[in-house]
Amino acid sequence: MDKTKKKTYVKFYTIRSNFNEILFRLCKKIIYSDENVYVNFNQNETKHEADKFLWTREKNNFVPHKIDGEKISIRDKIILFDGDYNKLSILQKFQSLIISPCVNVKKFNLFKKFLIFSYARDRKLDSSIKDQLTEEKFIVNWYDEYSPFKWKQL
Repeated sequence: MDKTKKKTYVKFYTIRSNFNEILFRLCKKIIYSDENVYVNFNQNETKHEADKFLWTREKNNFVPHKIDGEKISIRDKIILFDGDYNKLSILQKFQSLIISPCVNVKKFNLFKKFLIFSYARDRKLDSSIKDQLTEEKFIVNWYDEYSPFKWKQL
């Protein structure tokens, strides 16, 4: 393996809770971390639903974020977009990509860390994916939501 190549982390999450609720909790943690993330949705409508949810979920609070296409400042940490992430003008400080359920991923490039969510009822993720990515030298972890917002690593 090329020593100069940066390691890419791929984390799969099989979820039972509503993705927007999970995203809300995750984004609240991101705000206080050193991370900057893009959040990938499959459709413009789904992206706008999440946008509204992040602004209005709590009565006296909100999760600051932007939508791709808005002016991004150095303080922005969370950007929502829809479509193919390979077509984004990715800002260098953004090293992580959160992939919402219903988004299909064909390649893992451009980012250092991928968090991929899929509803358990959809049964999209299987161990062969993990095995293939591990063979390709990705660092792969798999988590299952066994009760609301509680995870176990598989």
